[in-house]
Amino acid sequence: MQINRRQFLQYGVGASVATVFSPIVSSGLSEALAEEGRESLNVVKFKLNVGATKPFTAIHISDTHFAYADERNDERKRKLAENRFRYFSKGLSYFNAAVEYAKEKDAVLLHTGDLIDFVSEKNLDLVEEVYKNDFSRFSSSGNHEFSQYVGEAREDEAYKAQSFDRVQKSFPNDLKFCSRVINGVNFVAFDDVYYYVAENLVELFQKEIDKGLPIVTMCHVPFYTPDLFKYMIVDRKEQCAYVTGAPDEAMKEYKQDRFQQQRGDEKTVKFIEWLKGQSLVKALLCGHLHCNFEGPFSDSARQYVVGGNFKGDAYEFSFE
Repeated sequence: MQINRRQFLQYGVGASVATVFSPIVSSGLSEALAEEGRESLNVVKFKLNVGATKPFTAIHISDTHFAYADERNDERKRKLAENRFRYFSKGLSYFNAAVEYAKEKDAVLLHTGDLIDFVSEKNLDLVEEVYKNDFSRFSSSGNHEFSQYVGEAREDEAYKAQSFDRVQKSFPNDLKFCSRVINGVNFVAFDDVYYYVAENLVELFQKEIDKGLPIVTMCHVPFYTPDLFKYMIVDRKEQCAYVTGAPDEAMKEYKQDRFQQQRGDEKTVKFIEWLKGQSLVKALLCGHLHCNFEGPFSDSARQYVVGGNFKGDAYEFSFE
């Protein structure tokens, strides 16, 4: 089922279910995967010469959207799982396919958000299981990581705070800001899930710049570029571009709620401009749009948007 992002957002609590699925599970990951089966990935390959001390491979995925609930959740949450699972029924098996592919390539697995579709005990159990004692996987957060019932409230820091501690407990790395050096390349993950960044992001990022290593960023929502904006609005005919830091003039045709949601505040716009001037930043990895796109971000870096892992999209990066 191929639909655009606007249609995807309509698959909420009120969506009808045309087929019987099994989103209410009580088994572990291995049992659930056995029930789901396995899928083949749609892999796009890139070779990046960034100055690694030793060549290595990374598999980049995003937007898996685990959509499960069990008896520990209320009826409303279980109904949500039933409706959302209609769209994300293969997310778990595609994630497993990415894990197996990364193992075959002896690669690190990078995930840029929306591993889960909403907060539930079962979804977070699965997160803990897939990351348990596995340091070859590294994540940034997505907006759905903190979604209670999908689209039921204004998403801001107060909303995120309702579930942040519980969600953070299930992930192995800091979901607000963290970094990991792999063969001389510094992967820096940060939060822009609601189309803005933290007040102190430049300060935190400057410490990573000071290490003097080539940098690859990881965040969920792509940053505005004219090429990406055109691709979303003109080529894909979306009603808005769903990017961080779009100028007001570009968003003048947005509906008011989307304009307010995606309007970049001053600190976010300043951060993006500052980041463009950092020659150590070589690539930006992100997701959110559920479609593949890559294009220039700055004089030194390109931005890579990977499509939905729930439909098998994946990027393979050979870093040298």
